[in-house]
Amino acid sequence: MGDYDDTFEWIDFPQGQVRYAGGSKGRDEPPITIFSVVLKGRVYYGEFRRWFLENDNDYNIEVISFGWLEREWLGTEPNPMHCAQFSSRELGDVQSLVCQAVPVWRSLEDRPSIVREYGDSHFMGEVIFRNGWALISEEDGHR
Repeated sequence: MGDYDDTFEWIDFPQGQVRYAGGSKGRDEPPITIFSVVLKGRVYYGEFRRWFLENDNDYNIEVISFGWLEREWLGTEPNPMHCAQFSSRELGDVQSLVCQAVPVWRSLEDRPSIVREYGDSHFMGEVIFRNGWALISEEDGHR
């Protein structure tokens, strides 16, 4: 058995820090899986899940939302009252951080649940960012 603390450690990359932050009940009660990112010296929370393929076994990862200022609002749609807005460049950094973290998480002996594999169920290597996954600042001129 590996060091389970490694599963929740911050991972440093040039764009910032990212970590797997475990699971929780969402604001509307379904279970959710959480990641955290440090940007501009502040921690922001996001939600991701397994997105199963047609065979109902193999999966990719889908980032559902990002930018929450507090964990307790995860599980709802991003909104300006509880989510930060980011420039397109900053969101590109978040995408890069999550995509770079996945191979690190997969290399751990005690993998985060988002990348665990069982018998016939395998991670297929793709990270998908759902349309509307984060709020884009108005300076960027689009949402």
